[in-house]
Amino acid sequence: MAFDYGSIDLGLKNPFKAEGYVTAVRGLIQSGLGIFLLILAAGKVKEDATSGWILMLFGVVTLGLGIKSLSTGIYATLRYFVGRNHPTSLALNYSKSESSTAAEEKPYVAYTAKELEEMLVGRKNTTFVEPQGFLARLLHSLLPKLLFMPYPIRNMAQRLFGAWISTLVALCAYGLVAFISLAGFAGSIGELIFPVYSTLLMVYMLLTWRSAGKAISRKAETEIESLGSGALVKIISMSLILPAVIGVSASWLINQIHLSPEEISHWLEIIPSFYVGAYLIGILAVAALCSSVLLIMLKKRLNAIISNAEVSELRENWQESVHPNEIFINLDNLVMANRRYKEVPNRVYRELDPELHEQVDGKGGFKGEMIQEVQPKVKPLELGNMFSKTRLIALVSGNALYVIASIFSVFFAFSLIDVYQQGSALSGALKNLSLPQIQTMLDITAVSLHLFVIGILIRSFAGLLSNTAHLFFAEMQFESMLIYFKCEGTFTESKISTGTGIHDSTRSENVLVRSSITPWVIVSRIVSTTFASTGMRNLEFPRYILEMHKDEQELQDIKKDVISFLKDRESIAAITSERDLGNASQIHQLNQQTRAIPTEQRLAHDEEAAGFLEKQAEIEAEGAELSKDKD
Repeated sequence: MAFDYGSIDLGLKNPFKAEGYVTAVRGLIQSGLGIFLLILAAGKVKEDATSGWILMLFGVVTLGLGIKSLSTGIYATLRYFVGRNHPTSLALNYSKSESSTAAEEKPYVAYTAKELEEMLVGRKNTTFVEPQGFLARLLHSLLPKLLFMPYPIRNMAQRLFGAWISTLVALCAYGLVAFISLAGFAGSIGELIFPVYSTLLMVYMLLTWRSAGKAISRKAETEIESLGSGALVKIISMSLILPAVIGVSASWLINQIHLSPEEISHWLEIIPSFYVGAYLIGILAVAALCSSVLLIMLKKRLNAIISNAEVSELRENWQESVHPNEIFINLDNLVMANRRYKEVPNRVYRELDPELHEQVDGKGGFKGEMIQEVQPKVKPLELGNMFSKTRLIALVSGNALYVIASIFSVFFAFSLIDVYQQGSALSGALKNLSLPQIQTMLDITAVSLHLFVIGILIRSFAGLLSNTAHLFFAEMQFESMLIYFKCEGTFTESKISTGTGIHDSTRSENVLVRSSITPWVIVSRIVSTTFASTGMRNLEFPRYILEMHKDEQELQDIKKDVISFLKDRESIAAITSERDLGNASQIHQLNQQTRAIPTEQRLAHDEEAAGFLEKQAEIEAEGAELSKDKD
C-alpha cells in the first residue's frame, strides 16, 4: 500500500520499539560470539585446518544469525510509515479518492460488501468460524471465549494445546510400551532395547515442542488451523505395534549375527547414558513454565472480550416535497461527509447509485443503497499492567534463551573439534582399540550430542516465548462507524403557481415532486483488529471485526441531519438576485402608473362607453325590424 502523507496525525504509532531494542541486543551478542569464533578460526586454521574450518563454519552461521537479529531489531525501532490510507479496508473500497490504494489492498481485504450487509442486517458476525477437528472443539469447549479471538491467537492456543495433548498421549504410550516390553510381550529382547523407546520418546517430545514454537504464519490470519484426533490415533497405534515389531526384528537380527543377550547387555553398558529421564523432566518443566507465561497473557486477552453483535436501526416513512435524487445527494455529500474522522474520506464499500424509474403522468419509483465506514481510529488495547509485564517477561526470556542457545552452539563447535581430534588419534589403531579408548570416544561423542540436543531444546522454547510475545505486540485494534443506508419509495409530480392575481405583474410556476420515502438505516460502532508487522507492509494485512455495538445517538444525529434538510427546502422559486428584484419593482411601478387614472375620468369614460353600447344596440334592433317588414 502506498504511503499517502497527510499533515493530520491519525495516531498510528510503532508498536514494536520495545521488541526491537531487545532483539537488537540479542543480535549484538550473537554477532559478538560469531566474531569470536571467526577470530579463533583464523588462528586455529594454521595449526589444524579441519578444526579451523569447523570454527569458521559455526562462526559464519552464528554471525549471520546475529546480524539478522540485529538488523531486524534496528528495523523495528525505526519510524513507522503509515499514511492516511491505513489500516486496510474491510472490503473493496470504491471511494473515488482512494482508487489507487483500493487496487493495492484488494488482495488483503477480509470481507465483501455482501458479507458486510449480511452482518449488519442479520445481526451476526461471520468472523467467528467453527473450530475444525476434535481437539479444536475440545479446546473451545474448555475456553468458550477463545471462539471470539483473532485467528492468529486462536491458532497459537491450538498449537500449545495440541503440543500438551501430544506430550501427554506420548507419555501414556510410553507407559504402554514399557508394560509390553518389560512384561515379555516383545520377546526376550524387549527389556534390552527398552532404552531405545525412551530415546524415541525424548526425540518425539523435542520435535513436538519445536513445532509448537514456530512463528505463526501470515496465512494463519485468514483461516483457523485444523486440530483433529488423527495424530492421537497414530501415536496410540504406533505404541501398540512398534514394540512388537522392533522386538521381533531385533530378535531375528540377533539370531543372524549370533549374539547372546548377555553380550548385547555388555555392549549396552559401555554406551554412556543419555539421561532420558532428566531430559523428559526438563522438557516438561520448561514447557510448563513457558505455558504458564503464555496462559497469563491469553487469559488477560480473553477477559477483554465483548462479543456483541448489535446494531442501531431506523425504519420509517416520510412524506416530503423533494426530488428523490436530492435525498441521496444530500446524504452522500453532506450527512456522510460531515462524519469523516480528521477529514479522511470515508471507506465506501457499496457505492450510492440511485435508480429512478419514471412512469406515466409524472409518477414513478426510486431506490438506492450504500455501505460506508468512517475512517478507523486507533483503540488502545488496555489489558492491564500484569499483561504488559508478562509480555515483557516472555520477550526478554525468549531472547535470553536464544543467546544461551548460541552459547551452547559455541560449546558444541568445540566438542566437535574434540571428537575430531580423538577420532584422528584413534584412526591409526582401529583394529587394536582397547575398551578404555572406546569408552573415552563414546564419552566425548555423548557430550557433543548432549550439547546439540540441549541447544535445540533451548532454541525451541525460545521461539515459543519470543514468537508469542511478538504476536501480542503486533495486535492493533481500531474503532469505527459502519453505516448501511437503504431507501425506497415512490414520487408524483404536480404543478404549483403563485402570484396569479389580476393585477400581478410576475408569477412563479413550479413542478412540485411529492415523494413517499421509506429509509432503512443501520448503524453499528465496530471494533476491528489487525496484526501489524515491520517493513513495507506494516499494516497491509486483513482487518477483522470483533465487536459490533449499538449507537443510538449517531443514528438519531443522521436522522436529524436528513430531516432538517428536507424541512428546510424551498418548493417555490423566488427572486433572490438584487437586479431581478429591481427589474420586478420597475414593472410593478409601471403597472401602478398605468392603473393610476382619476376616478371621475374613469367614470365618464365608463358612461361614454355604456352610451355607445346602448346606441349600438338600438341601431341593431331597428335594422332587425326593417328586415321583417320587407319580408
